[in-house]
Amino acid sequence: MKQRSQHLYPVPVRVEDLASLVRLASSRWDYIPHLIAFRHGQQTIIAYLQTMPLGKVNIPMLFHTTAPEPVKKYVVYTALEKEETRLSDQPETGRYISYPIIHADPPPHILEKAITGKHVRKIRGIEKIKVKALDSIMRLVSAMTDESFSPPVWCYRSRNGYNLAVLYPVYEYYDSIALPFLYYVEVEEKPPAPFIAYSPTLGRESIRYTNSVSDTRYSYGRLIFLEKFIV
Repeated sequence: MKQRSQHLYPVPVRVEDLASLVRLASSRWDYIPHLIAFRHGQQTIIAYLQTMPLGKVNIPMLFHTTAPEPVKKYVVYTALEKEETRLSDQPETGRYISYPIIHADPPPHILEKAITGKHVRKIRGIEKIKVKALDSIMRLVSAMTDESFSPPVWCYRSRNGYNLAVLYPVYEYYDSIALPFLYYVEVEEKPPAPFIAYSPTLGRESIRYTNSVSDTRYSYGRLIFLEKFIV
């Protein structure tokens, strides 16, 4: 049997912690995605699979982090009043969303291979556009947000501090199906909270970091803290 080609494996992206991973999963509002847990050496990995349109294909992305022990059956999450992320053996309702954890045993070959690959995999072909200030990023987030999706805002280290970035796919771009633009802004320090609250009318244009998404007067950017980015 021939060995699987490297390009068939998902592109691994390591996030800082479980909260960032679930914050990413919570950007979908039309369904509740599941997370995958599996042993990797002496650790347990929790992962979330997502795709990104690029050209005529969708690129599989494996977002993952080391799980706190012991891993249970659900991740219970809320961003109301104050963000809370914890493991539980039973689903909870009310202001919580419960993301099921699927325990894989043995470890899925395609996921383990993606994580243990010798070469750092990056996605080529993404056009990067630097913007002047965070307000441009949040206007884009606000325009992309609808009843089923809120685009994540990627946060990762740069030479001068941190970048906050949003991927925006331009569909039917010449002979390709989609060309992703990466709009990003440079900030000196890591954001102090997991969300960016934005309103174009409160105080003319109001932007602030916040620990919850409770105030309905604002639209929100969900910050996903990454160890490294994919471009």
